Amino acid sequence: MRRRSPPAWSYRRIHILFLLLLATSSSSASAANFTCTTVQAACQSAIGYTTRNATTYAELLSLFNTSTLAELLRANGLPPTAMPPDTAIPAAATVTVPFRCLCNVATRVGRSDYRPIYLVGSQDGLDAIARKVFDGFVTYQEIADASNIPDPNKIFVGQELWIPLPCSCDQVDGHNVTHFAYKVRAVDTTSAIAAKFGVLESTLMRINGITDPKNLVQGQILDVPIPGMNFSLYFFSITRKMLPANASPNT
Repeated sequence: MRRRSPPAWSYRRIHILFLLLLATSSSSASAANFTCTTVQAACQSAIGYTTRNATTYAELLSLFNTSTLAELLRANGLPPTAMPPDTAIPAAATVTVPFRCLCNVATRVGRSDYRPIYLVGSQDGLDAIARKVFDGFVTYQEIADASNIPDPNKIFVGQELWIPLPCSCDQVDGHNVTHFAYKVRAVDTTSAIAAKFGVLESTLMRINGITDPKNLVQGQILDVPIPGMNFSLYFFSITRKMLPANASPNT
């Protein structure tokens, strides 16, 4: 008896399911769980957010709503009183976004203090919100868990989502640090990242569980423990290094 070949639509269905699985896996790979074990701790943290399109500091402040405009400008080395809110930020620029961090003793993970809050639009999906709007610093599943959404495929227009940005308040080797969430670029190495932020490469690798520098992956979110706690002064030089060649922190 001759065996029938599967219909063409079944191959297409399998291919689509494979692509969906691949997209989900790549999104989850960029998740960052910063260890945070300090009981009842709250501190200041930050992420290095890269803009997809040209924007302004006012629009960025509205998206994250984790600081005042003055704090956002100061974190990026800009005079907080002399710069108008509509100061332009070019596309593909990396901007320091400060926020308050809370430690969850039960999960031993740090998350932003119930902000940002994102309002779902008509064309939104959780995965796109995580990857495109918030630059992969969270996954769709983390947003769903934080916002008590049982089915990530079922969100509605106007729904408020808590975006749990990764952070920590723990000391490193007995010293106070600012835990900065950094997204790995294609050209990055652990030694270059460590040198950029003034930390030891061995420390950077240890707290991120990296045993082989060659295993660094583009899009991976790293916990960079920057010495000291006053990032409003420290991040000015970092922001200058992270902006694209055609951009200026004073534009």
